[in-house]
Parts: sequence; structure tokens; C-alpha cells
Amino acid sequence: MRFTPASPAPPVPRAGTGQLADRSLVPPCQAACPLYQDIREYVDLVAQGRILEALRVIRSGNPFPSICAYVCSHPCEDQCRRAQVDNAVAIRALKRFAVEFGGDRLVQTEAETIHSERVAIVGSGPAGMACAYYLRKLGYPVTIFEAHPEVGGMLRGGVPQYRLPRAVLDAEVERLTRMGVEIRTNTRVVSLDLLFQLGYRAIFVTVGAQQSRRLGVPGEDLPGVVDAITFLREVNLGLKPSLGDRVVVIGGGNVAMDAARTALRLGSREVHVVCLEKREEMPGSAEDVEAAVEEGVALNCGWGPGAISGDSHVTGVQCIRCVSVFDADGRFSPTYDESTTTHLSCDTLITAIGQVPQVPEDFRLRTGRGSTIQVDPVTLATNRPGVFAGGDAVSGPATAVRALAQGRLAAHRIDDYLQHRYPKPRDPGPRLEGDLEPRTVEVIRRTGRMEPPVLAPEARRKGFEPVEAVYDWEAAVSEARRCLRCGMGAEILFQDKCAACLTCLRVCPYHVPRLDEAGNVRIPPEQCQACGVCVGECPARAIALRKPHDRRQVDEELEHALNAAAEAKVRPLILGFCCQYGLFGTHSLAGVWRRARAGVWIVPVLCAAKVEAEHLLKAFELGGEAVFVAGCGEQCARENTDLWLRQRVERVRKTLAQVGVEPGRLQAFVLAGGAENLAVELDRFVERVGGLYLAEVMRREAGR
Repeated sequence: MRFTPASPAPPVPRAGTGQLADRSLVPPCQAACPLYQDIREYVDLVAQGRILEALRVIRSGNPFPSICAYVCSHPCEDQCRRAQVDNAVAIRALKRFAVEFGGDRLVQTEAETIHSERVAIVGSGPAGMACAYYLRKLGYPVTIFEAHPEVGGMLRGGVPQYRLPRAVLDAEVERLTRMGVEIRTNTRVVSLDLLFQLGYRAIFVTVGAQQSRRLGVPGEDLPGVVDAITFLREVNLGLKPSLGDRVVVIGGGNVAMDAARTALRLGSREVHVVCLEKREEMPGSAEDVEAAVEEGVALNCGWGPGAISGDSHVTGVQCIRCVSVFDADGRFSPTYDESTTTHLSCDTLITAIGQVPQVPEDFRLRTGRGSTIQVDPVTLATNRPGVFAGGDAVSGPATAVRALAQGRLAAHRIDDYLQHRYPKPRDPGPRLEGDLEPRTVEVIRRTGRMEPPVLAPEARRKGFEPVEAVYDWEAAVSEARRCLRCGMGAEILFQDKCAACLTCLRVCPYHVPRLDEAGNVRIPPEQCQACGVCVGECPARAIALRKPHDRRQVDEELEHALNAAAEAKVRPLILGFCCQYGLFGTHSLAGVWRRARAGVWIVPVLCAAKVEAEHLLKAFELGGEAVFVAGCGEQCARENTDLWLRQRVERVRKTLAQVGVEPGRLQAFVLAGGAENLAVELDRFVERVGGLYLAEVMRREAGR
């Protein structure tokens, strides 16, 4: 039985037909990422259970995703609009899940040398590693010069192993070597002129900011006073400094937290952190500060060091009450109440009040405030031709992900320089601006953030095992489904076709469409939740989703199912549109696939509500004896999808009846009462369709 529409409608360009481009807006999470990763895309792929595809997206925009999965400061989460509803999506933890699940799959280490110009990289921190990675991808011979015995810069020397396991860093360094990057350790560069004389055509200076700032108080040079960078480097090299029972750490940033937590792991019984700021103003990340407190670190906020006591060895530090940290203009200018003091005894005092770059004078590079190298912000070029600089040596102490981004930028600007091209600034495209309105927030289903499991505080102090574990499949998919897919919502693409019938206002679960002063319907992009209900319900077919992938995927999957069915030559042909999240993500609909009998072909779709009437009719038109749609019901992250699915199916049934096709050949199944019940219902549907098909065949045979 082949269904043929009585009066086929003329084709109308729709999102996803190949006639429309991606018009999605850049979401705030992507705009906040220094690497500009397509976060929305890979989080949605995790939600669908397509983990290797998510990993492919991650690797396409990040040279070392396994490192970022551990130590990224995730500025994307600070801008996640989900926080306006409940809590931000755990983007970094989802990245780690994808990386751990995929392992070394999809990693390509081949890099062909197509250019003769050699490039030298001075320093092997994250910026240097990223620059080497991308220069090799571009086909340049690259040499990294590292003064220390091992590669990694602050990743190796300043990040404790409980935050970044050495095996993870070692694996990324090995990949650089396999790509053909030459690495020379224990090689301190003292002259850039010498590198040019050796034949290097360009140099990238990324010496980091590893010189600790001094306190400038009496007693700072006493034995037992050590800076945090030196302390952490010694521990990471396998040494175990003797700290004593009582340790005081001066500083409130992430390095101070690392030093304090490391001291506990080395056996110190009492560790105090002294910082100028109040608890809520500490520069360290809130999660690192909270983890330190959980492990037993005592915070002394609002105090500054006055003098360090001791004769032949440090014995304590006198602290003065800090009244304010910044002046009226926001500049660092602490003031103190000299009459309020306290004293903390200690066996070791660790200073962690910041670092500055230490650039050799023989480099002859212009430096500015904080001893940082001055560069052109667009090209990263220094005052010397052929010399570029980036990382902490330019920005001052910053995050690893920012250093990776600067390394990538440097590689492409060096390529421009060597190929005599004018650098072209990247056009990121239009961004999504604006917050969610209260009436939109009220409708969005609240699902609290699911944090990855962590070791108990008492277990953490016993060693340097990673504190955070990785999600399991169910937790990762559930967390990823919280993404709002910002910037992918609907728009009235054909304004001249809009009849202002207000159907979109009536059907939108989130009350997003509205009339403007001129009486035209508008869909504010910052409010739309991309459920697709209005797209399928618009009688004028004037609305499309900004990202056409959703609709194109339905067409492509339907074609694939039909081709597979034609090769199998199994009848009757039953086509089922099933929610992809339920099939591969939560597996709640997996039974549909496993229990489906011969002749049933599944068409995965991003959401059952996105299956439009013309998709259902097309399935009949192309030879289907029966069609069904299966949604995940209450598990759906969107609102009222089952309601609109059932209504849409009922309308198509009426159309089928008008052209002589039994309406019962089209069914909607919505998960309720368990996946097993849904699979049983499907079996009954298949049996009934099989009976109808058999009766039809017998009638044809009898009529011959």
C-alpha cells in the first residue's frame, strides 16, 4: 500500500532542506570560552548518548581536552543561562565524561611537514604546547626549548596531582612528540639572537610567570619561609619537604589553596590560610576554597601579614586586620587597622600572593606593568620582528584554557607572518543577548545540577589521588539534558507569509511569541527554548528553527531507514519516529528498538515534538504500511511535548481517512508506566498492522 496525497502542496523552503543556512546565535557559554568551543553542540550530543560524536566536536576546538577536563576554570559555566532557572550546566564535568569514555579514540597524531620555515618555542607551558600543536597541524617544523627537566610549565610544576594526574599530562606530551614536535628539555634559552642564527624563522616566547612576589615584611628571608611555586614544584618532582605540624599560607588565590591542600596531604596537622579579602571576595575559585575547608584548612580572612617571627627558623607570623583591599577606583591598595592584630604560630610559612614573569634582558623585549611582555593584541607580535609572545608572560598569571587559546592564536599569526599574509580577524557571528524573563523561567522544568562524585575529605588527605571522579552514563546524560540549547530557537523566517493567526502564541509552552506595537508576531530569540512546537503547528509554515539540523536530520534518517528497508525486502514496512534521547541517552526507549519485530525501521529524531505532519505523511507516501511516533513522556526536558504530539497525530489521521487510508495505521506512543509496557503496546501495533497487510495481500491474490 502506497499513500499518495490527493492534492500535494507546493514545496516551501524550510529549515534543514538545504536551502537555508545555520542562523543560530552564539550562546553565552561559547562566547565566554577562550577557545570558543561549540559547547552547546557537544553537550547536546552527550544528552543524546552520541558520546564519540561529542568527543569529535570537543577535539575539533581543543588541542588538549583531557587537560582541560581536569583543570579548566570553566568560565562558560559562569555565563550559562541555566543558572537563571536553577544551576548552571556542569560543562567541564561533561567534557571529562566524553574524554574518559572516548579515551584515545579519534586522536590523530599524524602531521605532515609542508613548510621549510622552522619555528622555535621558548617555554613548554600550555601556551607553548598549544602553539606547537597547531604549528605542526599547519605543517611547520617546531622545536620546544624547556629550561626544566620535564615539559608542561605550570601544569607540571604548579598543579598538584590530585587536580591533574601526571599520566594525563604525559600522554599529551607524548602526542606532541608523535606529531613530530622536537622537545629539548634542560635547555635554557638566554638569547633569541642565537635562535635566529640557528635558522629559526620565528620564535614564540612563553616563559610563564613563575617568579613569586615578595611580601615585603620583616623576617621574609628566614629559613622555613618558602614561596608556593617552589614548594609545589618540589612536591610535583617527587620530593617531600619537611613542613612540620603547623603551616601558614599567605594568599587567597587558587595557588594558595593548592599549597594549603598539599601541605595537609604531606602530613601537616594544622594548616591556616591568611588572606586580605573576606571569604566571599577571595580570588580563588569558590569550589577550590570550599574543597580546602572540607579537607580541614582553616581560613583567616581579612588579615594581612605584618611581620614574620623567628631567629634561626620561622616560628610564626603577626597579622594585622585589613580594613579594605581596594581603593575607590578599584585599584589594589589595602588599608589596615594597626591596632587590631593576631599571631599565628607555624613551622613553615608559604607565600602565595602572585607571580610575575622573569624575562631575560638579553631577549630585548619591551615589557610593561608587572614585568609582562608587551605585544600587539591582534597578532601577539613583540617589538622584535619574527618574535611573538603569549601565555602568562603576556597576561600575567591566568588560566590554562586562556593560555591554550593564546597558543592557538600565536600559531596562526606566526603562519600569517611566515606566509606574508595580513591577519584576518575571526568573525564569531551574532551573539545571543539578554536574560530569561520571569514568565519564561517559571515554565522551564527545574532539575538540579548533578555534580560528579568526589572522594570523601578524610580520604583526600591520605594521598594525591584525583579528588573528582567521572560521571557514569546515566548521570552524564541527565546533566547534559539540562542544557537550554540557547540561540537555536525559532524565528519567523518568512514574515510575508505570517497571517498573524496567533497560533504560535497559543501553542508555545513557554509563552514566548508576542505581538509588537505594529501588530506583527515576534519570537524573542533570548526567550525561545527551541522545542519546535510552533514550527510544526504554524499553518502558514512561516516559522523555522535557527539551526536547521533538527529538521534535516529527520529527512536524512527517514531516507536512511527507507534505503535499509528496501535492501532487506521485508514487509510490511513500519516506520517509527523515536526520540533520540530516549533511544541512546536515557535508554528509556531502547526497548522499542530491541522488541520491534521484522519490518519495523526506527527513525531517530531529536524530539518527538519535532516530527511534523509532513514527515508522517511522507513516510506513508514513500511506501510505509504503518507509522508510529514514540516519545519519552515525562522524561522529556521540554514541556507538553506529548500533548502536541498526540494532537498532531490526530490531525494527520483525519487526513489519512480523507484519502482512504485506515487512521489506525498511525499511532503515537508516549512513555508512561514503564518502557516494558511501551514495547508491549508496540508489539500489538505491529501484529495488527501485519494482519492488515496479510489481508490486503490475500485480497490482491484473490482478485487476480
